[in-house]
Amino acid sequence: MKGLILKDIYSIRITQKTYVLLFLFLCVFGYLMKSPGYVGTMCIVVFATVVLSLFNADQYYHWDTYAAALPLGKRIIVRARYMLIIVMTLGLAVFTAIMTGATAALLGMSVSEQVISSVSMCMIIPIFSGIIIPVIYKLGVEKGRVIFMMLFLIPFLVLTLLKDLIRGTAVEKLLVNLQQNPNGQVIIAGILLAVSILVLAVSYMISIRIYSNKEF
Repeated sequence: MKGLILKDIYSIRITQKTYVLLFLFLCVFGYLMKSPGYVGTMCIVVFATVVLSLFNADQYYHWDTYAAALPLGKRIIVRARYMLIIVMTLGLAVFTAIMTGATAALLGMSVSEQVISSVSMCMIIPIFSGIIIPVIYKLGVEKGRVIFMMLFLIPFLVLTLLKDLIRGTAVEKLLVNLQQNPNGQVIIAGILLAVSILVLAVSYMISIRIYSNKEF
């Protein structure tokens, strides 16, 4: 499994300079916007494109056909991809915490609040990955791109609609208090972590079933 994970990491390293420059740009932009949380949010978008590019590379180089000839079980191939998601999520959470904390310190904001908020956002990565990976295994990369766009568009529309519906209500006050209260932020982070673990676990089982039934 280690070799499979390294294969994906080496694939990402091909464009690592581009990602490094992009992350640095996001940090500078977040500072200019006086919004440390912007860094964490955009990192999620960048990570999502990385996940899609990995599957695109597998399709381009016919990796699945090649892997079928190796002494590897299909379950291990799927497991390695999910392990990579976990490792990259943890790595991105650490990176985001450092960059967000530094930006918040420069702006004179509360470092702990901004770091907790940004790290909480990173918990969306496993949720996103847990949705998109089974779809790509089932429908392929091209159709997966459509779902990829919908995963960003639909939540935005839903949140916009809910924001209008709860405006001026007790629910809005509760959510605002949770976001502004450090303890509330920890609760939100815990909920997102629990949901991400559940989604990733269910997604893993679905992906194994789909991938095991495919012929290459």
